[in-house]
Amino acid sequence: MRKPRVVHLIPTYNECENISQMLSVLSKIAAKDPKHKHFILVVDDNSPDGTASIVRQFQKSNPSIHLIGGKKKGLGVAMIRGLKYAVGHLDADIIIPNEADFGFDPKHVPYMLKKIDQGYDVVVASRHVGRGKTTGWTLNRRLNHWVANKLFATWVAGVKEVHDHNGAFRAIRVRGVLDKIDLDKLGTVGFGFFNYFLFKLTQVTNKFHEFPITYKFRVAGESKVSFNPKYFSTYLKDILEYVKLSYKIRLEKHNLIS
Repeated sequence: MRKPRVVHLIPTYNECENISQMLSVLSKIAAKDPKHKHFILVVDDNSPDGTASIVRQFQKSNPSIHLIGGKKKGLGVAMIRGLKYAVGHLDADIIIPNEADFGFDPKHVPYMLKKIDQGYDVVVASRHVGRGKTTGWTLNRRLNHWVANKLFATWVAGVKEVHDHNGAFRAIRVRGVLDKIDLDKLGTVGFGFFNYFLFKLTQVTNKFHEFPITYKFRVAGESKVSFNPKYFSTYLKDILEYVKLSYKIRLEKHNLIS
């Protein structure tokens, strides 16, 4: 009997300080799981720091690691490219996106897969249920997150099926769930992808499970969600898109637009 195929989807841009450890940790998790066949898919936006070269070195000894590249057009674009590849080329049954910086610890993957096996369609690692929390954030980052997650995602957009709308770390069933969503029509560029994608998932399933997790601010590499001059223009565009998408979700929920 065919084992369910799990694809760990990791979008990267300048993550040379983190990607080796992430690939090692995910490979160990896969080795301990007799029930699923695991693949790791790194979607690298042509990182100038050599992230892709590190991945290629790992590929020499681990054929389950896959790498696709492309121009840097935003996190949402990279995520969509990765989702399409995971379904179309790796025949994924379950996709688990995460970021390379260990903000969300991949040690929770076995629990997430257990919940999918129990019948849930989307399992969300959450900073906002139970004992979920964040550590290492500045006051400014906390305020930005509250505005995005509570003010816009919950109140303006009205997405209330889960409490954490903007985390990358989710387990998503493909058959009958993800494959019902037209990824080409998502049209998102930045980090607003996560909330808009979550909304699209609520349109095809109500089987969500949200569990508490501690989010730890990265200890290596640069955050792209910041006022760092290197990323500021992209960050500003992402904020504007996030606000626009929140209102778009509200209109779609009331069938005012499609």
